[in-house]
Amino acid sequence: MSRSSAPPLRLALGSDRVLTALGALGLTGVATAVMVHTLLFSGPWLALLALFGATVAVAWTFRSPAPRWDWLGCDAEGQWWLATRAGLREERRLAIRVGPDTRVGARLVVLVWRAPESGRSGVLWVPWWRMDPEDFRRLRARLRWPVDAPGKPGLGARLQAVHRQAVAILAAVSRHGVRSMNTPRQMAAVEHLLSDDPDHVYTEDELDAIEAVDPELALRLDRAQTFAQREAADVPADGPIDEADVRQAVEEARRILMQDGGDIEYVGLDGRTVQVRLKGACVGCPRSTLDLKNVVERLVRSRAPGVERVANTF
Repeated sequence: MSRSSAPPLRLALGSDRVLTALGALGLTGVATAVMVHTLLFSGPWLALLALFGATVAVAWTFRSPAPRWDWLGCDAEGQWWLATRAGLREERRLAIRVGPDTRVGARLVVLVWRAPESGRSGVLWVPWWRMDPEDFRRLRARLRWPVDAPGKPGLGARLQAVHRQAVAILAAVSRHGVRSMNTPRQMAAVEHLLSDDPDHVYTEDELDAIEAVDPELALRLDRAQTFAQREAADVPADGPIDEADVRQAVEEARRILMQDGGDIEYVGLDGRTVQVRLKGACVGCPRSTLDLKNVVERLVRSRAPGVERVANTF
């Protein structure tokens, strides 16, 4: 999954009084140091000239202040945008591109952006306190996904396109699919972070640890867990299995898997075991067993607690 194939984002940015105050304090300190140095070593006339320049700079800053961005988002086509509170009400957004110098930390995101139409550019500092914790995690996960690379001209680009098409055809027609090129070391690194219990509720620290290794899997776990917790309040603790609820849960899991090129089909109910068939990119992918246990089974059991497990059939 890439940034352009991910679900749209619409994130509210809170006020940032701390960084603004620190920036103003730093600039004031630098200006004061320059004034003192000029007064001591260059005489009063140059000090007055420096004071005049600083006054002009401050006046120009207050006269042409930069807009205060209140919303940050990304639409379904992968286009990032910024908007003020009034601009969002009037459907006026500034389309931007995220620069490669953007930095994503555990508690701070430094978003370097550029507006292609106007040529404007800037840096948006987003510490964790400016955003809802859930939105901040989604922003970090989205920015860590790979950027859609521009096509390479020449023979190399054609060979890569042929290779991708061949892999897709083999995965569609082969019974066992094509084995993904994910390395065993990476799979083992993810494996030990996951729980075998489908009812396990991952904490924020656990999701952050999974996200550091596999952001896509962390996002699917987050969405499945959120949906399961919401649905758990509407179902009894036990009881008979309603096949309609099972079908609806499998369909919800299908929408999650399709965002990564995968697919799933409901086959039937064998006692308390739900039989499904993985399709698309899930066929032959080493991560399919993880998605089956931690995404599909979690969603099915949230709607039908009587289900014991979900099994893949060929």
